[in-house]
Amino acid sequence: MTARTDADHPVMSHFFRNYLRLIKFRLLSLVLVSTCMGFYISNNSLSSISVLLYALIGITLVGGGANSLNQWKERDADALMLRTRNRPLPAQRLTPDNALGFGILISCCGFVALGYYVNSLTLVLSFLSWAIYLFVYTPLKTRTVLNTWIGAVPGAIPAVLGATAASGTLEISALALFLTLYVWQMPHFFAISWIYRDDYLRGGFKMLSWDDDHGATTALHILAHSILLIPISTGLFWSGDSGVVYLFAAIGSGFVFLYFALQFYLNTSKITAKKLFHYSILYLPLLFASIILDHMLATA
Repeated sequence: MTARTDADHPVMSHFFRNYLRLIKFRLLSLVLVSTCMGFYISNNSLSSISVLLYALIGITLVGGGANSLNQWKERDADALMLRTRNRPLPAQRLTPDNALGFGILISCCGFVALGYYVNSLTLVLSFLSWAIYLFVYTPLKTRTVLNTWIGAVPGAIPAVLGATAASGTLEISALALFLTLYVWQMPHFFAISWIYRDDYLRGGFKMLSWDDDHGATTALHILAHSILLIPISTGLFWSGDSGVVYLFAAIGSGFVFLYFALQFYLNTSKITAKKLFHYSILYLPLLFASIILDHMLATA
């Protein structure tokens, strides 16, 4: 007997692939890692792995629902941009009604899971994140360059959701992690806005690069936020939730971040923007690994 593969069921394979793209599964993976880190830092004797699993399921459903509804609202703009025109809706592999119904359904299921199996605080914060993303950030993307600062709020909340799932309360450690993720998103997304500047112009999205023909404004904001990230990222140490391993990792990786930001500031090319973007992806795993190592050494 031979094993079955996706090629044996091409229709089913494409069906699931389209919905995975609708929920932006790869983006959700970073959200789930952030949730786990928040849970790990705030973990206590009252929390359990089962609570974490329910939190991850609920957050996946809520986040996937928000991403689906976001693509439903932006399907016309997505059709104009090279990087998004092959998404399920602009490519007409799914209908708008499919996306709308699916997004509402899994969002509601996620809210139920968080409220019933985790706690009410995590439910309230997840709903707040979902609402800001869909009803504040999404419409602002075509109206003002401030949208990135607004969108960074739901982008940083998953770490807080992990912490509240573990402890049921808002702690200083959750705020410290939130601020780090919030500030980190600025140079990360500003680099993306420069790399795909032409696409965003076609789609009508007013990113920071909108009226920035030579990249001077974008470079200045990237540099400023990269500088700010260094002291902000040490918050977990000063709150007493991590030790010197994390402190040195945060400062060291922060200065490497600053190096790439300076490179872009001196030469606003897409090449330097891509280098900055790629390092920004590596930055968080380095930070998270140092948190785990610090806790392991503290309990050894």
